[in-house]
Formats: sequence, structure tokens, C-alpha cells
Amino acid sequence: MTDYDKLSKIDFLPELEALDLRGKARFIQSFLEESFLHPSGLFYSLLLIDGPHHARPMGRADMEGISDAQVEGCAGAETSEAAKNEGMTFENSITSAGNYLQAQAARFAATADPAAYEQAKRGVNALRLVYDDGNRRGRAGWMGKPYGLLPKDHSTPDQYLDALLGLYRFRQIAAAAERATVDEMLRAIADFMTRRNYQIWDLNKPVDALPWNLVEAYCNATYVLAQALAFRVTREDTYRREALRLAGLSRWREESNLEVWRSQGQERVLVFERVCLGGYVLKAAGAIAEVLPELYGATPEARASTLRTLCERWWRFCQLGMDTDGYQHYWIDIDVRNGTWRPTGIRPIENSPFPGTFGAYYSEVRWNDQLYRIMTGALTVVEHCPELRDSTLAWIRALMAKTNGRRLRWMVDLDGRQLKPDIRWMECMLSSEAPFHYLTAYWRGRKRRWWE
Repeated sequence: MTDYDKLSKIDFLPELEALDLRGKARFIQSFLEESFLHPSGLFYSLLLIDGPHHARPMGRADMEGISDAQVEGCAGAETSEAAKNEGMTFENSITSAGNYLQAQAARFAATADPAAYEQAKRGVNALRLVYDDGNRRGRAGWMGKPYGLLPKDHSTPDQYLDALLGLYRFRQIAAAAERATVDEMLRAIADFMTRRNYQIWDLNKPVDALPWNLVEAYCNATYVLAQALAFRVTREDTYRREALRLAGLSRWREESNLEVWRSQGQERVLVFERVCLGGYVLKAAGAIAEVLPELYGATPEARASTLRTLCERWWRFCQLGMDTDGYQHYWIDIDVRNGTWRPTGIRPIENSPFPGTFGAYYSEVRWNDQLYRIMTGALTVVEHCPELRDSTLAWIRALMAKTNGRRLRWMVDLDGRQLKPDIRWMECMLSSEAPFHYLTAYWRGRKRRWWE
């Protein structure tokens, strides 16, 4: 049986602590190149940290004696068996590939280094493997989570968003032949979403069912971005009209989730994993501003005003749960009226959002995926909200300076009491997002001389 208590105490990548921002970027880049690509060409998701400089995929033996290893979307026997064998090794493979692609595109844009372009192509190829599987099964544009190395019938808007942003950023630097490949994928993704009536969580659901998530901010922003990117690459007005139609179903340009809860009359909200969705909104909003600016207003002045308000509201929302140590809580207790929060403490959950030990009780565990997602979302704030530019840049730089091996773990239990023994494994996993987001933020800032 894997000794997760021992693994949680490993001093992972100890060299990172003393390096400057550039040194951290080089070190992380080298580690990712060696660790995150499966021989098939797919990217790994969460990897098990089993040494100071080593992380590996989980196997069936690692599942013994642990809880919460059943990953989201494992509805069929084939998928469930794959999850038992590999845990979360490929659950967020699309996210890893999309975020790596964004990082390498930013690196190439800042340096013109051919090595960055070659690494970017690894990300494109990984996404193409998933995309091609959809094509073979008559599902052009489908990006399913590849449990057991084969895409299945489950995906999520955030997986799509990471892929869309990666493809879009690569398109900005791509050679003609590779740009044509990206354009084909972007168009097919938008078409697939339309045909499926945005039912992308589960392909087993009927296409004519009313999607519950069309008004949900980060989902809506993802779908709008998909249509806006298809319009950018085809110039066909059908995609533009669909983007505008979708945007009219949600108020993410005017309200964050906090304002929505207030309008619903809620006074207190206990949430998990939801603050990071603001980071997704900010990232999608920034890209949409580049490809379909009319979504924010008819004039440059109106667009600037809308984007400034959007950034102010969502950046305030994203800061809920951030503690004085520069970590972010997974569970938070929000005072909706005052826009403040407090830790939940350790206590049972009566109506758990998901099964297993982790969902059975509130805790003060920190979650690094969320924090680093927000960091790349904060780049939109820097670019579109002059009033918050300097303070947000300072926050990004401070987080990058604090980045070390512990902050690259998936979960962090600061006092050793937040994760019970059967879910201690969660602190032993290398984040499938934090290292990629570090590189994206570093290289985008390097190009603009923000860190000098």
C-alpha cells in the first residue's frame, strides 16, 4: 500500500525556493518537458510525487485504501475500470495540453525561441489526438476526457476553455499549415457545441434537453468564446450572431457570482471550488475582447467601461478565500451581503455535493489549482482595468516569487489535520495546472517587461 503520509512530507523541487522568476520558469519548463507527456502523445493530468525530483502516473496499487479516487464522469463500465487503474492520470489531460500550449505560445511570442515552438506543437498534437478520436466516431469537435487513453463521453466547459485558449494563442504564432489545422478544430468545436445544444457534459443526455448551464457565467463565456473564435477564423456571420445570442442569456459582463447571489436574496453561501470560475470568466473575457470586441459595446469608450466593470467585479470575487499566506481555501464561508469570507473550520457536510470522504466534511485545505487559474485570469485585469493594474501586477509577481515545490502540489494541508488518512493522497499530487499557469504568466509578463 502506498504510504501517502510519507509522500506528503517530501521536500519537492527544493531548488525552486531560491530561484528568481526567470530561474523558476526555466526549472519548471525543464521539469514539465521530462514529466508530463505520455508516450501516446497525450498529456498527463495529476501525477503522484514520489521523490524530491520525480512524479509519476498513479496505478491500480496506488488506489488501495484511499477514498475519492472515483473521478468525475465515470458512468460506464469501461470508463470506471480505467479510473480504477489510473486514478486521475488522464482526467484533465485536455486541460494540461491546453495550458501547456498557452504557456509555450507565450514563451515563443516573448523570445522567438524555436524550442518553444516545438514544445507548443506537443500541446497541439495532444489536443489533436483527442479531436481526431471524435472525428473517427462521427463527432467532429468533440473533446472528451481520455480515461484509459481513449476519449470518453464526458467533458466540461473548463476543459474546452483551456483547449480553446491554447489553440487561439498558438494560432497567433503558427505557420500557415499549422494555422489551418487549428482553424479546422476551432470551427468544428463551435459546430459541435451548436449541434449538441451545448450538452457537452455527457453525450448520453438527449440533445434537445434544455442545458441548465447556458446562464452560468463561466460556461456561457466559454460557449461565447467558441463561437467568437469560429467567427474569427471563418468570417461567417452565423458564428458572430450565435456568440451574441448566447451572451444575451447571461449577465457575466455586468455581474459576478457575488452579485447574482445578492439578487437572489442569499445572505450566506458555503461554496467549494467555485471562486476559481471567476478566473475562467476573466480569461475568456480577455480573449473575446480581442476577437469580438462589439460584445462589450458599440464604441471604444463603451467597451473599455464594460471591461473595466467586469474586471473589478470578478477580481473582487476571485479574492474570496485568499489567506495571508498566499494560499486559497477550497471551502469558504461567504457573507454575501458584505462580500467577505471566513474559513469553514472542520465540520460535517449535511448535503454533500459529491460522495466520498473529501465531500463529507468542510475543511481548511488549500487548493493550488484554483489560485494559479486565478493568476492567469488576473492578466485580463492588468490589461483592462487601469485602477487595479499596479496592485494586481504586484499580486501576480508576489505569487510567482512564492512559487516553490509545495505550491505546485494539488492540495496543501498546512497543519496536517485537514485531510483524513484515506484522502491524504490528495496532498501528494503534482498540480495539473499550477506549473503551466506560472509559465504563462511569466512569459506574457516578460514580453511586456512587467518583471523588470
